[in-house]
Amino acid sequence: MKPIIYFFGTLPTGFSTYPQDHTKDFFSDFVSKSKNNVQIVLHRKDNLLHYGYVRKLSDRKYFGICLCIDCIFNDVAKLFVIFDDVYASMVQKGDILKLGNEKCVDWALSDFVSEHIAIAEYSKQIIDTINLSETNTQLLPPANFSISINDTLDLSLEDGQSKIIDATKRYTNLYIVKKESEIERVNSFCAAINRKDLEIKALKSTIKATKKANTELNNKLIKAKAKQKNITWVAVLGMIVLIFGFVLWNKVLFPSEVTHYETGEFVYYGPIEDGKPNGVGVAIYPANDKDGRKYYIGNFKKGERQDSTAILFYQDGDYYYGQMTGDKWVKGMLYMNSDNSHFIGTFQDNNPYTGNWYDHKKLYRLSKGEKVYW
Repeated sequence: MKPIIYFFGTLPTGFSTYPQDHTKDFFSDFVSKSKNNVQIVLHRKDNLLHYGYVRKLSDRKYFGICLCIDCIFNDVAKLFVIFDDVYASMVQKGDILKLGNEKCVDWALSDFVSEHIAIAEYSKQIIDTINLSETNTQLLPPANFSISINDTLDLSLEDGQSKIIDATKRYTNLYIVKKESEIERVNSFCAAINRKDLEIKALKSTIKATKKANTELNNKLIKAKAKQKNITWVAVLGMIVLIFGFVLWNKVLFPSEVTHYETGEFVYYGPIEDGKPNGVGVAIYPANDKDGRKYYIGNFKKGERQDSTAILFYQDGDYYYGQMTGDKWVKGMLYMNSDNSHFIGTFQDNNPYTGNWYDHKKLYRLSKGEKVYW
């Protein structure tokens, strides 16, 4: 007869076999009477002999494969090797079995039917590898009724092939164990998984350290940018003060040509041409100026403020520095004294139009010459 391969075990949904038939009861008995981590249980039923491979997964979980034939297979040691190899393949592929928590092997399915294609492939692998022939099998003799069908005999693989074959002919139930239950392929696979786990753990640690370093670097960069912004700001203020001082000295306090001119809108000090301010001068606005202006320092052209580096101060502390054409702001910097922010870019109708707003924040304070950070 053609060999039949069964799979059985204590799945998450309970004890199950595949394919399902009358064999379920004695497969369940295989599991309940198993005493070792791995064993092959021989059970004779009429003219059929069942070689059941039972491996313990955990305290209450077992995995099993059974070869059903109508003859005696001479080399049980080879069966151990074949079944161990199938077990290792299942663990590595993760279709029937898998590595669970703490690297213990566990079921990867809830029922055998869901993986019937994989099971069919494993069955073919077993049958092809065993390759039953006259050289590795012998006829199954008539049942020996001198020994009760309920009696069992425990043997070790180390007892030898002859003793196992002789017991197979006389006993209905045999339990054959081997001393070494570990499988090198599974151990190697577990070791590889452990190495990968350690690598992942080390990588996570490296990523965490890198994130921390990046955060610290980013904070330093923010502080550096803020410091650079403040340095730029001080430089701009210094330039403004320098220009203001130069103009005030040369054009107002000690000009080569002193002119005091009241336009009605402001009081002007500087050159006059055709009765209008023309050249670099200073305009001083009255306290009730409708736009809140205070001083203008820069060039005039035919009475209009027109300069590439004009400065216009306001009574509330705001000021504009940059290009002006026809009394309008064109491109420059607007400082807001109310919140210490400033805008750099282009303007339309004396309002910011395209550019960047900058927010000035306190970096640290000095106490007796020492920096005190917030």
